[in-house]
Amino acid sequence: MRSAAFVLALAAVGIDLAPASAQSGFTIDHAVDMGSVGSPRISPDGGRVLFTRSELDWKDNERDSRLWIAGADGSDARPFTSAEGDGSAAWSPDGRWVAFLRSARSEEDGGPGGEGRQIWLIRTDGGEARQLTRHASAVRRYEWTPDSRRLVFLAEDTVPKTVRDARKDGDDAVFVNEGPNGQTRGSYTNLWWAPVDFDDADARPVTSGDRLIGDFAVSPDGGQVAFTYRTENHRNDGHRSEIAVVPLEGGEIRTLTSNEAPESGLQWTPDGRALLFTAPSLETWELDQGNLYLMSLADGAVRQLIPESTLAVRGEAFTPDGRYLDFVALDRTVASFYRLDLRNGRVRKMSDWDGTVSSPSWSRDHGMVAFTHSDPTSPGEVFTGRFEDGIVRTAITDVHADIRALALSRPETVTWTSEDGTQIEGLLYRPTARAASRGALILEIHGGPAGVFARGFDADAQILAAQGYAVLQPNVRGSSGYGDALLRGNMNDIGGGDYQDLMTGVDAMIQRGIAHPDSLAVKGWSYGGILGGWTITRTDRFGAASLGAMVSDWPSEFGVGFNFDVSRWYLGGDPWSNSELWRERSAYTHADRVRTPTILFHGDEDSTDTMGQSMNFHVALRHHGVPTRFIRFPREGHGISEPRHHRTRLVEELRWFERYVRGNEHWTAPERRGQAKPVA
Repeated sequence: MRSAAFVLALAAVGIDLAPASAQSGFTIDHAVDMGSVGSPRISPDGGRVLFTRSELDWKDNERDSRLWIAGADGSDARPFTSAEGDGSAAWSPDGRWVAFLRSARSEEDGGPGGEGRQIWLIRTDGGEARQLTRHASAVRRYEWTPDSRRLVFLAEDTVPKTVRDARKDGDDAVFVNEGPNGQTRGSYTNLWWAPVDFDDADARPVTSGDRLIGDFAVSPDGGQVAFTYRTENHRNDGHRSEIAVVPLEGGEIRTLTSNEAPESGLQWTPDGRALLFTAPSLETWELDQGNLYLMSLADGAVRQLIPESTLAVRGEAFTPDGRYLDFVALDRTVASFYRLDLRNGRVRKMSDWDGTVSSPSWSRDHGMVAFTHSDPTSPGEVFTGRFEDGIVRTAITDVHADIRALALSRPETVTWTSEDGTQIEGLLYRPTARAASRGALILEIHGGPAGVFARGFDADAQILAAQGYAVLQPNVRGSSGYGDALLRGNMNDIGGGDYQDLMTGVDAMIQRGIAHPDSLAVKGWSYGGILGGWTITRTDRFGAASLGAMVSDWPSEFGVGFNFDVSRWYLGGDPWSNSELWRERSAYTHADRVRTPTILFHGDEDSTDTMGQSMNFHVALRHHGVPTRFIRFPREGHGISEPRHHRTRLVEELRWFERYVRGNEHWTAPERRGQAKPVA
């Protein structure tokens, strides 16, 4: 018999010995069927929480998202508005109204041809939602003024009807990188405000002119708006963004910065005397996790708030007295609450849970906070808590109880020493008890390169663990959450030290007896697909590879892809000044070395890593006799959003691993009821 201590010891490293009758494993269709909750917004008095809830509509191949509301204690949870797709909700500062965005249903509702989201309002004490704005173009985002009497919003400039009609008739040539156009047609954007008056809600301009506005924030007295902007739309020139302020009623725009750093995340201090913003540095676009800066509006003096910190900060907000800055930050693989004392610069950790906190929303006095939290065996749920030492969480949602009841793998944190002595950390998912591992290991590579594997819920890893695979997720050099030194570890060296971090991790798992050298596979998406493709040109140790949204040839991606990071940091220069490295670090250059059976996935509309990159690699592998398969997804961009495409990707990846790692030629996924036969 096994002792209780033995069972607990195995559970601690992710092995569950519960009988199959008690717990089932996580399946592909569990992943496809999963709903989600997010974007919590707590009321100013801390008594209620708005959030979005998304559920699968398999028949229509989409996910329906709606606004819900609940008490801060989790009571009386119910849909808040009636229409599918409502979102971006915000309480008015006085708590009397909720604003949200809803897609227009007719031209009368706003937007040429009936397109575009507009601002709607609903009283918090009951009543029907009413449309406030009928702007000529879609509202991108908005913000309440502190007196709750107006809403400031960002929208695209409209073009004359004659121009719209000409485009419909075919006069629609796009002049690339001219005016507001980037690689595709664009529009300038400006700020407007509308009064909370259904009889007089016509929008008044705050700004005008040829600008592309990013972030904006209304001052505490409601008299000014700070915003970031640039004047051209070249996709790799984000460093041309600057900060400016303008009176809400319109007037002279005062630009506060003049540098080559991409500022974002604007917030006013409660006294209105300074602006908070994030940037990699004050002067240039460096490879950096992002720093918090505070700029005095009186004299322009700027100070960095958390120098030398390894924390990756997000979701920051001032306490009402301006004494503290509350935020969420990623530290290695865990994201927690923190508080910065602005008087002395001390940072205090406010929560200590396994997993990742995200999307914080504070009450007016910062005494209550709403947030989402996820851990490796629990997908994200909405919680509230009193914001003090030892925050006690109250669950607002419980949409994933069926998932938590399954036999899930809880990853352990593992470390190893890379070839040059760098310490690398990662997550290791062991197979769940119902599946026999036989030493099969999937090496998964995250996106980015500045991504990170964190201790949230990972559906892909749980699917593989339930099928008997161990999954190693290394946070190689270049990852976020470990400080700038590791983040910059693959500068001018993509495919160098990061590749060694991967392989030494695999060796460490073999030495520990977790993996068998003859049962290895590699997978990754975006940078994960790029480094995965490079990896199989360096070694034939992997029995199978799954590569999504990859770049195989750096020179040919220079014009069509999203490449500022490659030019500035990861390779440096360009295909002419640094031609040897750009060619040498391209997997396509070395496709004749590949022996690993490889399946590739790519969205047809991907403009980050363009689809032709996977097509070229696929054809190159076929040319050299390597088993390969390429699946393209119509309408998809850099990720896969449509449920049927999502399922196809999961099924075909697992089928590939079963065939080439385990030799299971006849593996088939359970049929989904009502699913049409796949089209070849």
